[in-house]
Amino acid sequence: MGVLTLLCHWILLRLASAQFDRKPLVRSVRDWDLKFANALPAPQDYSLTTWSEDDIARGLPGGSTWIASYYDENSPRYCREELSIYNVTFSDCPEPWLVGHCAKGGKTTIEETISLLASLPASARGVISDVFYTYIESGQSLKTAHKNSVLLAGSFQPADGLNMMLKALWSDGSGPPIQAVKDAIAADTCVADEAAAAEVKQNIYAKVVDAGLAVAAYLKFVNDPPLDVSCMSHQLKLFENMLNDRWDAPGQCPNKIPPNLDKPKTVLFRRGLGELNSDPVLGAGPAKVVRWKKSDGYPEFCWNEARAKRSSTDNRVRCEPDRLTVYNITYPDCGEDPWALCRCSDAQESVEEMVTRFGRVPPGLRSSVRHLIAFEHPSSAGITIVPWNMIMIFGNSSDSVYFHESSHCRDQGFHNSRAFKRAKELDSCWPTQYSKTSDAELFAELGVAHLYDRSGKTLLERGFNPACLSNGLRAISKYVGDDYKRSGKCFKRRPNSPIVHPTAAQILNLEQYVSDVELEDFSNPSPSIWEYPNEIHEDSL
Repeated sequence: MGVLTLLCHWILLRLASAQFDRKPLVRSVRDWDLKFANALPAPQDYSLTTWSEDDIARGLPGGSTWIASYYDENSPRYCREELSIYNVTFSDCPEPWLVGHCAKGGKTTIEETISLLASLPASARGVISDVFYTYIESGQSLKTAHKNSVLLAGSFQPADGLNMMLKALWSDGSGPPIQAVKDAIAADTCVADEAAAAEVKQNIYAKVVDAGLAVAAYLKFVNDPPLDVSCMSHQLKLFENMLNDRWDAPGQCPNKIPPNLDKPKTVLFRRGLGELNSDPVLGAGPAKVVRWKKSDGYPEFCWNEARAKRSSTDNRVRCEPDRLTVYNITYPDCGEDPWALCRCSDAQESVEEMVTRFGRVPPGLRSSVRHLIAFEHPSSAGITIVPWNMIMIFGNSSDSVYFHESSHCRDQGFHNSRAFKRAKELDSCWPTQYSKTSDAELFAELGVAHLYDRSGKTLLERGFNPACLSNGLRAISKYVGDDYKRSGKCFKRRPNSPIVHPTAAQILNLEQYVSDVELEDFSNPSPSIWEYPNEIHEDSL
C-alpha cells in the first residue's frame, strides 16, 4: 500500500502496535483436513456449460492471473490452449458458479476442482465467486483467495474447499473490525496454531483469522476429540459469528456473490515506469542547499519517522538522531520558498541525488509536497502520507518513484471522481501492473506517464504509444492543468511540519515511534500484481 490515509482497511491485517506473545492452541489446524473432509456434506450434482470465445471477450474475473492465463503469452501462467472455463450449476442453486481449469499442470481434473465447491452447501459456497485452477511449476502448490476469488495450483485435498471458503469469508474485507480482533487476542491467552502464534508476534493477523475460523469450523462440524478452547474464547465469539452467519443463512442460495468481470487490458509499461528513467526530464537547475544546525531542531515529521522501527523483523530505528540531517533546498523556479528535506546518513540516496530528482518534479507538482525524507532500505520503495503530503523514499530510488509519490500528493481524491473512473473504464490498457492495485495507484502511475509526456519529449517519441491510455491521460491533464509541466509555476505550499527540539535526555533514551506506513516496493515489478498472493507450498513426494 503506497498511500497512507487516516483510515486503513482492515484487510491489511497489520497493526503497528504492541506485539502479542500467545501460545498456540494446536500444532496446525491443517492437521484436521481429513476430519473436515469426512464431515462435509455429500457433493451436490451439477451441470456444466462451456464458455465460448464471445463469453471470454466480455470479461474475466478481476484477478490478473485469469487474464494472463488466457491472453499473455509471456506470463508463466499462460495456458490458453489448455484452459477451459465453465458455468457450473449445482442442484441446490439455479445460479451458476464460474470455474476455470488449466490442464497444463496435469495435477487434477476439472471434476476434482469442481468437487471442492460441490461439497459445500449453497449458503457457504456463495461466498466464493469463482475458482481458478492455474498452472504452477512442478513440485509446488498454491491455495488462496483474493477477495472472493479462489486461486488453486498444484495438488490439493478434499478439505481445501472448506479452507478456501473460510479464507474467502474474510479476504474481501468483511468481518469484524481489526481493532475487535486485536482486542480479542489481548483478552485471550492463545491463538489457534503455531503459524498464527508466530505471525502475531510480528503484528500480522492473516493466519490468526484463517486458523481461528478453522477452529470455529472444527467445533461446528467435528469436535472429536473435544477441544478446550477457553484460552481463545474471545476470538471465537468473532469467528463463530462469521462462520455461522454464512453457513446457516436460510434460503436456496442466499447472498451469492457473483464474479467481478473485467475486460482484458494490456499493460503499456510491462517493466514498470522505470523504463522512462533512461531519458530524464529537465530539472529546475542548480539549487541552493543549506544544512541545518543541530540546534535548529527537526521537522516533527522527520523526527517521528526516524524513530520508527525499520520493519516488523528489524527493531532498529530507521535513523539514530546523530545520523539525521535536515537541509533547506531552494530551487531557482521557486526561489522564495525552500523545502526542508531530511536524510539519514546510511540512506542509499545521496543529498545530491535527492536534490536532483526532486528538482525534476515540475514546480507546480513539487509545490504539493511538504517534506521529503530518505532512509536506508534493501530495495527501492516509497510512501506518501495523505492528507499531510509527506513523502518517504527508501533504498536506491529513481525519478519515476519521486514522480509517483508526488502525484499522490496532487491527487486530493480525484481518483474517486466519476470522471476518473469513467476514463479508466474507457481505456483499453493499464499503464503498469502496479496501477491495477487501486484507483489511487492508477492515478499516481498515470501521473508519471503524463509528466513524461508533457516534458518536451512525448511518450510516442520515447517509444511508447499511449493511445490505449488516452482517456486517463486526458482526465489527468484536465485536472492538473500546468502543474506537471516544466513551465508550470510553484505556489505557496501548506505550512511545514512543526519544528521540534529534542532534549539530550530524549535523544539518549530514544522512544520508538509507532508508524503505520506500508511501503510501495518498486525494485522488481512482478509480471502480475496477483502472481503469488499467498504462500507457495512445496508438494510432498
